[in-house]
Amino acid sequence: MGKESDGVEESKQRIHNKVRKLQTLTMGSGMGSDGGSDGGSDGGRACGGGGRGSDDDGTHAYYQNMIEANPNNALFLGNYAKFLKEVCGDYPKAEEYLERAILANPGDANVLSLYANLIWQKEKNADRAEGYFDRAVKSAPDDCYVLASYAKFLWDIEDEDKDSHHKTDQSYTYPSDLFQGTYGRPHATAGQFWEI
Repeated sequence: MGKESDGVEESKQRIHNKVRKLQTLTMGSGMGSDGGSDGGSDGGRACGGGGRGSDDDGTHAYYQNMIEANPNNALFLGNYAKFLKEVCGDYPKAEEYLERAILANPGDANVLSLYANLIWQKEKNADRAEGYFDRAVKSAPDDCYVLASYAKFLWDIEDEDKDSHHKTDQSYTYPSDLFQGTYGRPHATAGQFWEI
């Protein structure tokens, strides 16, 4: 009887884990979080080649069945796209499902924001990503996820700008007399005012 109860407990635990994973995907742990993934460098292992493939195969099957039954449901399409992007690292497939979700519901701010984020991560196309972020913010100006995703994007492009300016500043040559004081003499230094 002990073996049967152990098997039941294991089954309960597996079901509980799947429910928690689906709740996270459906309810969100913040669509903008990367779930500990680095954008897909090892994500493919989890969704198709080894790793915890059996759990993820069940998640794929779940979403595919739901989407087949409801092909224009933006929530299912967007959540599956999030799963593909953040868990599997499958950006092309995620992009396909996000585009379908946008067609199904063009005003879904979460989907627009996730799509903008995907464009930025995949293509580094700031203008295109910002266009989708603008649409997302206009659709849901009080949505904290949308605003946080947009803020992170703005922060990222600011960092990109700083990096590009820093690189160009290194190539700038300063005039030879820049460090000369009046009448061709060097500027006074702090050491001249302190006696050692």
